[in-house]
Amino acid sequence: MSEHEFYLGIDIGSTKVAAVLAKPKRLSNQTMLQVIGMGSARNDGVHRGNINNPIKTKEAIRQALEMAAKKAERTDLLAHTLSATVNVSGTHLETSSETGSVTCRTASVKGEDVGSLFENMQQTFDSDMNQIIHLLPLKFSVGEQHEIVDPVGHIGLKLSGDFKIVTAKKSALHQIKDSLQKANIEVDEDDGFAASPLASGLAVLSEDHKNLGVVLVDIGGGTTDIAIYHDGLLRHTVVLPFGGNHITNDIREGCHLTIESAEEAKTTLSETNPEACSLNTLLVIPTAEGIPPIEIVARNVVLIARARLREIAALVLAEIKKAGFEHKLRAGIVLTGGTAKINGIENIFREVTQMYVQIGRPKNLERSNSALDTLISDPSYTTALGLAWSSIKPLDKRVSKSKPIQEPERKKMSSGWSLPVFGKTVVKDFNIKEIGTFIWNGLTQDDIKGHDSY
Repeated sequence: MSEHEFYLGIDIGSTKVAAVLAKPKRLSNQTMLQVIGMGSARNDGVHRGNINNPIKTKEAIRQALEMAAKKAERTDLLAHTLSATVNVSGTHLETSSETGSVTCRTASVKGEDVGSLFENMQQTFDSDMNQIIHLLPLKFSVGEQHEIVDPVGHIGLKLSGDFKIVTAKKSALHQIKDSLQKANIEVDEDDGFAASPLASGLAVLSEDHKNLGVVLVDIGGGTTDIAIYHDGLLRHTVVLPFGGNHITNDIREGCHLTIESAEEAKTTLSETNPEACSLNTLLVIPTAEGIPPIEIVARNVVLIARARLREIAALVLAEIKKAGFEHKLRAGIVLTGGTAKINGIENIFREVTQMYVQIGRPKNLERSNSALDTLISDPSYTTALGLAWSSIKPLDKRVSKSKPIQEPERKKMSSGWSLPVFGKTVVKDFNIKEIGTFIWNGLTQDDIKGHDSY
């Protein structure tokens, strides 16, 4: 890792594309991320996380990149084909728990045996329709020894492992790659994709969050991405087809506004508690050119937004119960994404879930007195920041980076996910170290019970 290398994260969302240019920085034996450029552009080419108009998406990607390069004072980079890590979202993103095993080459487990197990899992669970984008280890068994975090050195001829596998539709990945290529950006087929909730977690979650148990909730425009961590490991991910756009649409229909006016009303909300909003308080919302502004009762907007946010919170709670982690997540809920900017959203989630709730703040960033500081704290940039982080720190601290970072003289942005490149060569130097013990308790089903006086 060199401080002269750059990292590019591209977050292709349902309402906008965000781009982050960053480079690593070492301060007091700690790796920091120095953000040198950020940019965003409206995107009308994505619906609920899936690209349905590659041309519009390409234009948004290019605009966001140009803005980031300009803020970084590195417009020279635009003349080159850049490499980026890009997010994957949408309901086609799936997570499963799988088990695999291999026969060890000697009487004790070596690093290459663990690498062979990873490669075997990659080849077994990849398919013509789906591609594995994350292969994360949970626990291992060696012979009759179970619940092993670090299998290397244990005596036994059979090595087994439980894995959390995150897959995406190959057709969706092709659309993402095609849009990026049209914008003169490359993405590595094997390790250039990252699930949105996992990328966001790299930006705002600490190891303490993950060890105590936490659920990351990234509420974007078209989707809500959820990732549950417990005992330091990923346990469950899911993408819900609801987001900030649904709040906007409800306001549009309920108050008879245009989409633009409804978005304006949503973003000017100063309260989500109806009791704190007087019936005499009016919102003056601009409309089309030549048409007088519309006055609407602010309480009506609050009631509509509150109802939709409670619904999303209830769906999050249902996923926590489904995964079997109710009352086990001591770090509670961390909210991020553009919709997390709505004032009072954490109170609504706290009411519905009865859990501790906070807004996620980016961690380990080198800050300066620049105009970027405000953007860095904007929750809508969390995923893009996490994508930049993904080339530096792994999702699982036990798995070392296997893909070397590109040298700066190659004039390409460095990318690379944190897992070995499986399916092509056996990983000879697989490195895994113990980070803690855990017991997987399986999945449970439950219903949501609750009411709202409003």
